[in-house]
Amino acid sequence: MQTRRERHFRPALAATLLAAAMTTASCTDPQAPPAPGASAAKPPPPAAAAKVVTSTRSPDDSEKAAMIEVLQAETEENRRAWFLYSAGQDESAALAKSLAQVFESAGWKTTTRELRGMALKPGVSILAAEEEPPEWVGTVNEALGKGGLDPKFGTGYRAFYEEKKKENPAWPGIALGADEVFVVAIGPAN
Repeated sequence: MQTRRERHFRPALAATLLAAAMTTASCTDPQAPPAPGASAAKPPPPAAAAKVVTSTRSPDDSEKAAMIEVLQAETEENRRAWFLYSAGQDESAALAKSLAQVFESAGWKTTTRELRGMALKPGVSILAAEEEPPEWVGTVNEALGKGGLDPKFGTGYRAFYEEKKKENPAWPGIALGADEVFVVAIGPAN
């Protein structure tokens, strides 16, 4: 039977190594010119600035004001909007964020999510869950129109999705959450 070799912590050895490292480090003056024949240490490259992506489709200030006016006039107590964009589509994500901010400034709650596993068609579409969506979904359509987006509008999407999934379980549609009355699907620019 083999016994395992135990390693013992040696405080004296650790202290000697630490002292040697500190002495070596303290002997170098970062402000001193390099020794002859030695190369000067180069400063580390600056950290890359975070890439800021915007959307040319985002509403301008006057369009935002028109959207807010329409959205604030809606009297539905539980006003909420759901936005969706394809993974890897930075411009679409920027538009979704911009639209969510407009809706929030008008007093709406918003949810924005990234869609994985499929690419959305170009443009902006509203997919209403029910065949007869609540009237306030029309307010969303009107507001997006005021924002210069001219969305496509479809109803009965939940039943359509379920039917397609029964026909082909691998069908890559957009699953709506149980609480989602509609989703604004933001595809790439036309």
